[in-house]
Amino acid sequence: MPMYGHRARIGYTSPPSATEVFPYEFYKIVPDGVTLVVHTLPLVERTEEEVDRSYDASLKAAKIMARAGVDILVFGGLPINVSRGFDNIDVLIAETEKEVGIPISTSASSQRDAFKTLGCNKVGIVQPYDESHDERHMGYMREFGLDPQGCVRVEAKFIELGMVPDEVAPALGREIMDKFPDVDTIYYSCPHWAMVGAIDVLEKEFGVTVVQPIQAIIWQALRRSGVDDSIAGYGRLLRDF
Repeated sequence: MPMYGHRARIGYTSPPSATEVFPYEFYKIVPDGVTLVVHTLPLVERTEEEVDRSYDASLKAAKIMARAGVDILVFGGLPINVSRGFDNIDVLIAETEKEVGIPISTSASSQRDAFKTLGCNKVGIVQPYDESHDERHMGYMREFGLDPQGCVRVEAKFIELGMVPDEVAPALGREIMDKFPDVDTIYYSCPHWAMVGAIDVLEKEFGVTVVQPIQAIIWQALRRSGVDDSIAGYGRLLRDF
């Protein structure tokens, strides 16, 4: 019998110290023969200090992942990825690849490339926190060259994300379409609450594109690892590209 990850072993630095949802949804999506190698980061309350420490911890984790022989490492956490500036993302990737000798991706670059591949423009944002985080998320979309129309919210705390029921994501997607009917894309931020079940449902119901971080991370990691399967059930990105 081959090893579990005989097609691809995908490394991931996972921001929540108590990571729960990402691995569960990862294995719903990926084909057989693809595995997840997780290194959790010191993020509990999502403070600026924790974000800063998590950036440094991600770089240290890259050396461990290289020794473990993963096929690609994804630096998780868009806020962590861009904490040294959006212009630093590609520098971070190139310098880390040179230092550790394995392919590197990030949550931020995966999402950026997914938006570009799908031709997204007007975006409605579903974010898991309270209203004070709206402008931060709108700013991310502008940095990606998109036109954010507004946000709806889960109103959860970071440590509570694993307890968000799976019916919340599709309900908030419908709320986006009710409030901002001109959007061409529904974007869900943060891949650590239940969301992947909303992708196909909303794309079919409204004829829009749905982009989620976990979907984009998996898509780019698979394609860069040579796994080009068309994956049904999780949106245009994984099915068609």
